[in-house]
Amino acid sequence: MTKAIYRTKILVITLCSLMATAIYAKEIAVGILLTPKQRPPYEAIFKEFTAETGISVRPILRNDTEYKEDIPNWLSRGTVDVLYWQASQRLFEFSKNNLLHPITHLWNVQNFNANFSHVKDGVTYKGDIYALPMSYYHWGIFYKKSLLKRYGSVPTSWQEFIKICYRMQADGITPFGLGSKDNWPAAAWFDYLNLRINGLRFHRLLLSGKVSFHDPRVQTVFIEWKGLVDNGFFNSDHSSLYWDQVLPMFYREKFGFILIGNFIFSKWSSAVIDDIGFMPFPKINPIPQYEEAPMDVFMISKNTKNIEEAEEFIKFMARSDIQTKHNKALGYLPPNKSATVSQHPLIQVGSKLLNKAAGLSYYFDRDTSPAFDKLATPILADFITSGDLIDATSRLEQARLQAFK
Repeated sequence: MTKAIYRTKILVITLCSLMATAIYAKEIAVGILLTPKQRPPYEAIFKEFTAETGISVRPILRNDTEYKEDIPNWLSRGTVDVLYWQASQRLFEFSKNNLLHPITHLWNVQNFNANFSHVKDGVTYKGDIYALPMSYYHWGIFYKKSLLKRYGSVPTSWQEFIKICYRMQADGITPFGLGSKDNWPAAAWFDYLNLRINGLRFHRLLLSGKVSFHDPRVQTVFIEWKGLVDNGFFNSDHSSLYWDQVLPMFYREKFGFILIGNFIFSKWSSAVIDDIGFMPFPKINPIPQYEEAPMDVFMISKNTKNIEEAEEFIKFMARSDIQTKHNKALGYLPPNKSATVSQHPLIQVGSKLLNKAAGLSYYFDRDTSPAFDKLATPILADFITSGDLIDATSRLEQARLQAFK
């Protein structure tokens, strides 16, 4: 072999090596808000993404409080490329402040509308799309099948539901278990009563600050809610408990029902899960049925230096096979209509519920401005203790005027 040929071969090998190194040197930082048992599913999906694209993922993992504190800095500095977040107003706050990279072009080129049109409104701000819907989950009422069986069948109307609550109470069972130490779980009761009494359009207008809390329609909601409070249907210690601290009492049949989201799925042990049932929040007025379905999304920082790699990640996470796999592992529902839903009964019932819903809300703290949420949710939690309708609506109206100047 001549020296020239040898040098040429060495040069080719070196170039190939450099090219391979360049390919695998690509990296994106992905911010994830972790709850218990979620780390392995994310690690698995990131590993698969890297194997397919050659782009490595550096996960930035935080708990709820830390994540919400860090995310504004990450976005303004561009230090995290792709970020987990939540649909509706929480997403729109960042869109409004010009911190997000719009993915409208990607949405159109990839024809995401074919599979995500039903949840598009939760990621669209002023005509542009700012995030990929990744997971969502249903809210509703959980109960123990063995306990409810003593009182008859699953109630579908409000009247049937309240009758069962009275019977439970007569037997020494508190109908509703609630842990409102963090305030936000109390908002589910307001959301569902308002959705069942006044509907989704009014609910959105109210949470966007366009309707007074002195409006008679809002008063009707609080009057119905006050009846539950005055009858002692809620546990008196709710303000001293976190949302999951009610579960031991629920298992021991001290509480009859829990209004909560399906993220509670991760808390059910194999010893009790077969005895857990789910029912939609009962019908009150003869209007279409709207449901709560908080939606998690992935968004791209406008200040990232890795736009192409970040968009590759979005395309990967949008695929039906990836959404199937990932949401099955998390115990959630895939927004992609072509994805397959887990066969677990508590997931299947949620999928059917959301598929037949006339529309979806994304939960109180995600459907309103952060400023109003901060002021309003403690008032809602206080109401479950006081039952003071005049005080609650007056304070909420003051909060509305302050937050939506």
